Amino acid sequence: MTYLFSGLTLAANLVSGIVSARALGPDGRGVTVALVTLSQLAGLLFALGVSRSLSYFIARRPSDGPSLLTTCVIMLLPPALIAVGITQLLLPTIFATDGEQAIDVGRWYVFTIVLVIGLELNYGLLLGSHDFVVYNALRFALPMLLAASLFAMWRLDVLDVESALIADAACTTVVVAVGMARAVRRIGVGSPRPRLGLTTAWYGIRGQGTTVAGQVNARLDVAMLPAFVASASVGLYSVATNISLIVYQLSNTFAGLVLPAAARDPRRGRLKVVGSLWASLAAAGLIALGLALFARPLLGFVYGDDFRDAAEPLVLLLPGAVLFAGSSILSAGVYAAGRPFTATLPQLIGMVVTVVGLFIFLRSGGITAAALVSTTAYATVFLATVIAYKVTTGTPWRWLLPTPARLRELLS
Repeated sequence: MTYLFSGLTLAANLVSGIVSARALGPDGRGVTVALVTLSQLAGLLFALGVSRSLSYFIARRPSDGPSLLTTCVIMLLPPALIAVGITQLLLPTIFATDGEQAIDVGRWYVFTIVLVIGLELNYGLLLGSHDFVVYNALRFALPMLLAASLFAMWRLDVLDVESALIADAACTTVVVAVGMARAVRRIGVGSPRPRLGLTTAWYGIRGQGTTVAGQVNARLDVAMLPAFVASASVGLYSVATNISLIVYQLSNTFAGLVLPAAARDPRRGRLKVVGSLWASLAAAGLIALGLALFARPLLGFVYGDDFRDAAEPLVLLLPGAVLFAGSSILSAGVYAAGRPFTATLPQLIGMVVTVVGLFIFLRSGGITAAALVSTTAYATVFLATVIAYKVTTGTPWRWLLPTPARLRELLS
């Protein structure tokens, strides 16, 4: 079910990408993607790891759900306001090469950081209560609504950067409202419990590096590009990253279910994690192979001839994206073992590779350098996560190999 919804979500995202690329061109798409990426990074940074912490604690002790819901809502308000303020101050620096348009639009759009944090809160509540159907439906509803809105505005010839961002904010608001209403009905509202909230927050903060560093590894290249290259190059690279991360997003969505499932059933947790790893790597590898073989004609056919040059960074990103997909599953297994900080370390190592590599090579190498740095960081994260999972769970190396005997044991 999760892979089905993930496939539908990716299809909706593809429609949005095609419409925005054809309507806005490389320049307009570059500005739009950069602002959306900035808002998402800031929101995830200041969400205090609430999605994973709630999915872990509510799965382990459902009776704490009502109090956790109330406590986390109150606890996240100050970080959300701080995130908006800091991002407002950074806008002129981030968009130094794009003139006043991106800055003026960004002044109001950065308030959607509050919505990003609300989504993380809502996803944690739904995953912790094992409400997987609604979780998947809402994950699909947001890109579906956005794709429909962008397509309608495109056909009416009213789609520009500002209207695209307004549509994004409106669709996110609707999904957050529906999701929170569902969470309140399923879990209930309880009295605030500060001590429980601090325990949950500490778990989330210790593992927050996984979310933040993972997003940095996946999106920092796009966020940094406006300061070094023209918007047209940002638009080309954003298409390459969006397509390459299809293979990662499928696994990352599934990893959200692996965590509470393995946490609730520790006896079979290792089987669930390792089996999910094999399935994710196989699916990601097949998708990446198809994309690599037909990159240039596909980009020209789907996005238009102006985007054919995105093929080179796309091919460079795909090998790392496959390994990045596998790391998300193993990271969920480390979280389920109650070791959030250990799950953070591989992503932090990869983040160092990303940040140092981009600062050294981005100015001279442009989008090609960005792609090489990112795929190297993805591979680094995978290798470090394999080691972290083995050490944390005591899993023998032979368990990580999909031998026929191991597959039979998993299926039994």
